[in-house]
Amino acid sequence: MKQSAVVAAGMAFADARSLMANPMGQPLGFQTYEIIQHLSEDWQGTWNKMASYGYKVADLVTFGGSPQLKDKTAKDILSALTAAGLTCTNGHFSYGAWTEKYAESVQYAHDLGLKSVVCALGPRRKTADDYKWMADQLNNLGKKLAGDGLMLGYHNHEIEFVAVDGQIPWDILLTNTDPKLVHYQIDVGNLTFGGGNAVEYLAKYPGRYFSLHCKDFVKGQASVPVGTGTLDWKKIFAIAKQQGIKSYVAEVGAYGISSLDGAKLEQSKLDVLESFRQSAEFLKSIKN
Repeated sequence: MKQSAVVAAGMAFADARSLMANPMGQPLGFQTYEIIQHLSEDWQGTWNKMASYGYKVADLVTFGGSPQLKDKTAKDILSALTAAGLTCTNGHFSYGAWTEKYAESVQYAHDLGLKSVVCALGPRRKTADDYKWMADQLNNLGKKLAGDGLMLGYHNHEIEFVAVDGQIPWDILLTNTDPKLVHYQIDVGNLTFGGGNAVEYLAKYPGRYFSLHCKDFVKGQASVPVGTGTLDWKKIFAIAKQQGIKSYVAEVGAYGISSLDGAKLEQSKLDVLESFRQSAEFLKSIKN
């Protein structure tokens, strides 16, 4: 066998071994929102570092809020990801991106090669009827996006698990959206911070989740690396495997400066990249 063939075979084996070390044998993803500051300071170098930790997929956000990154085009982003050995299949967009700039947002998603797009929560969020209204918006948007070749997703924060009018908004959204049109990216850390139980909510809606945001939680702390908190990852991944979830995304963003009852949160002393590195090490150690 030629030396080039040996090298290629070795690389393929290493890639396969790395892939199988990740949760459910799927390529490990990361949320890009937390690294915006690092990207602003070192665009290519930051993508390269994330790849060096073992991440394969960038769960993208739009960069319009960053003065240094707002002019980055889809081509710029794809070029940097490719150079780092990363890919992207899902992107997060504001509610206004779909209600005010639909055609532009669809084109941007296609230019990035995305398969799914996430719509953020709309402006109405105080009553049960507001969340029923949001469910209607998602159904309509999901149908429209399907016609343009994109799958609609919705990502939770803590607010969807804080009761309004005696009801949990997450339940309202899940029970009032069409499973064929609206899919969910469940963030188990945000859910827990909001007062929900990650294991219970994963099990409650089988078949509704296309992606799992792996974010950990410790009461009183703003952020911890995945695997160092109180979430029962063994149960979480067992349910995720049973449900056939194919997307796993590490997230280490801070919950804020205070808890929902106003208590001050202890901020992490770790740099975000170090927290992502530690999270990757834990997630790659998961045996399935």
